[in-house]
Amino acid sequence: MNEMMRREIEAQATLLPELQPQLAEAADRLPRATGRVMAGGCGDSAFAPQALQDVFRALGVDVEAKTSMEIAAFTTLKETDTVLLSSISGGTKRTVEAANAARAVGAEVVAITCNGESALAAAASQTIVLPFAPLSRKTPHSLDYAVTLLALAEIARGLAGLDRNVFSCDASDLQQRLATSEERARGLAATFDPSGKLVLLGAGCDLGTANYAAAKFHEAGGLLAVSAETENFIHGMNFMLEPDDTLIALASTNAAEPRARTVAEAFSGICRTHLVRETDEDPSPAGAFRRLLAQTFTMQLLCLAIADQLALRLEEPRAGRDNAAAHSEAQRQAMSF
Repeated sequence: MNEMMRREIEAQATLLPELQPQLAEAADRLPRATGRVMAGGCGDSAFAPQALQDVFRALGVDVEAKTSMEIAAFTTLKETDTVLLSSISGGTKRTVEAANAARAVGAEVVAITCNGESALAAAASQTIVLPFAPLSRKTPHSLDYAVTLLALAEIARGLAGLDRNVFSCDASDLQQRLATSEERARGLAATFDPSGKLVLLGAGCDLGTANYAAAKFHEAGGLLAVSAETENFIHGMNFMLEPDDTLIALASTNAAEPRARTVAEAFSGICRTHLVRETDEDPSPAGAFRRLLAQTFTMQLLCLAIADQLALRLEEPRAGRDNAAAHSEAQRQAMSF
């Protein structure tokens, strides 16, 4: 039913290996950072640097994940800062504001966008043009998010001075990871009750993936999904759980797994709970990136599976649900300022 979203998800397996050398070359042309490094944007572009925290740690590079509004209005920027700002369109207003705020103090600003002629590119001191075109911007975003992840990982690798082949990948390997993720997603979707909430938990980098996953369900017709830090969830948020809810605890690191398992087990008597654990323990940056992709693929395919189960038309505004025009107009008004 939602073939466009499936095409975007499946395209990741072939496109990421093709783009990796180009993004690595572009990243290596950037100047080395001399001070703090921040990365952010709005929506998925804010979630991506959160989700990459384990990759950054494995590279030995500190990258602060922030939203565009945090950077533009609530961060004391310095001339020595390097600010990485992502926007597929290059026209996101708060992200352009963040670029202008950083440039105003003399900071280095790197735009990551598909549009080299955009307002964001014009505001930045350096631009990496993502060498692809999204197949669709109407379905919950998948392909463009994965490319953004790869671009940010390559920039961090370049800042660390590591070899260009660190994140090289093979299409057949990614296709196998997609197949494994689809099997897992179907199992999760089979227990989902549409009358309940979906609660997605993560710690560290997995919180970024949980935030991204919740956003996919919001984009898929406004489905009720909540993301939270695994530890913080049990300090009161847990009281919102009802028997028809589904709780998924993500764990892609050894540090996150024990708490995720404990929380999933503790609430299994209240609602449906699942632990989504990555067992690859390769400590290298490439290993961390593979784990991130596996979790990302699973969440994308879970969203697709549930949308298909509910017969949501993902290329239509609000997936064909009631009040779509009113929602679209309210969003347009809010994003125009």
